Amino acid sequence: MYIGQLKLLEHAVDGSEPASSISFAVLQLITNNFSDELIIGRGGCGVVYKGILTNRIIAVKKLFNRHTFDDKMFHQEVKSMMIVNHQNTVRFLGYCSHTEEKAMELQGNVIMAQIRERLLCFEYIGNGSLQRHLTDELRGLEWHTRYQIIKGICEGLKHLHKEKRIIHMDLKPANILLDDHMVPKITDFGLSRLDDKSQTTSAERFLSLGYCAPEYLDYGKRSAKSDIYSLGVIIMELVTGSKLSPCCTKMQVYRRWNHRWNKSGEDRQLGHKQVAKCLDLAKRCIQMNPLDRPNICDIISYLNKMDSSDVSDSTECPELEDMLGIEPLEIHLSFELNKQISCSIEVSNDMDDYFAFRISTTSLHPYYINTNKGILPPRSKCGITITLEALPHNQWRDEFSVQSTRVDGSLTDADITGDLFSEQPGKVVDDVNLVVILDVDGPPLPHEE
Repeated sequence: MYIGQLKLLEHAVDGSEPASSISFAVLQLITNNFSDELIIGRGGCGVVYKGILTNRIIAVKKLFNRHTFDDKMFHQEVKSMMIVNHQNTVRFLGYCSHTEEKAMELQGNVIMAQIRERLLCFEYIGNGSLQRHLTDELRGLEWHTRYQIIKGICEGLKHLHKEKRIIHMDLKPANILLDDHMVPKITDFGLSRLDDKSQTTSAERFLSLGYCAPEYLDYGKRSAKSDIYSLGVIIMELVTGSKLSPCCTKMQVYRRWNHRWNKSGEDRQLGHKQVAKCLDLAKRCIQMNPLDRPNICDIISYLNKMDSSDVSDSTECPELEDMLGIEPLEIHLSFELNKQISCSIEVSNDMDDYFAFRISTTSLHPYYINTNKGILPPRSKCGITITLEALPHNQWRDEFSVQSTRVDGSLTDADITGDLFSEQPGKVVDDVNLVVILDVDGPPLPHEE
């Protein structure tokens, strides 16, 4: 029996068999009885395990027992998942609905309790979720890759909305997996409907704050336009690294991408056009009134029209001045017992103007910065050392803000104050995040008594 079901699962992975019912015992077998060592993810609905077949790996999602949906609702959603078939959605491979009775002691009495298990099997995507790949404009994925991810997510959502009449209701980067070729695949579609009560009243719902449409968050109203709101936030995050970028102007986004394109040689004019259109599209998607948001077919049409039109049409590429270079943007430090830890960065000015800069952090860790502000002359560089004066007891990640702005050459370091970096009409202030990460390996660090 086990061999037959294992073969069915392997054929489902190959695409030669449809999704089918799998026994609980088989799923126990391929996950080593749901071993903690095989956990590959956790979410609001359950825990995901790696399921190991003879020559295949699948993902097995074990739903939390506290979800009180009945068999009819579970099977209804399973049927919905079985009809989904698109390159931008994760393939559904099988399911398990298992109930057994177990003798349990309750207040001195022995009762027979029903233990329910609900499990779902999906294709295994080994490159992780979009969440782990999100960064600002200056680092991480190149623009072309980000743009293709945006288009792929939209195509997958169109398949769910228009072809299968499925509303996701929990669309977020953690529910978008990327394969080895960076093709996005939407997962967990439909799971939010399995236990409507838990999704609308429990603390789990807060896991998706920032992506959840306001009408659903405030009033529990759901529609396809709720997914469009989530899509808009994801697009904004892919373009800028920030969900809604309240402090970032369109010009600042352009400048950051322009600075990166200058280094990579990527098509700047096409990039400007696509960034501008994606920012406008994201803004339309996150309108407070659902009726003001476009539907997914309008979004696909908008993207296709942009791809087929001339780069030089109607979209202006603003005159962009460059910004200071900062290398590296992310530093990993290794712990050394009884030693201060220092790192160096280089700030460079490749332009013909003077720039003022300052470095600051809100971290509570005691840092010393040998040069936290200064005036950088044209075509010059400045080395800066950041020293951690007291060591923490575990891993951490801190961020420094490196602000810069164009200034008159007559200014000195003493003239640099916070007011110099305040936004004013006609004045551009760049604010770049520098990430510092301490990696602690080996035994825990000793604590002071």
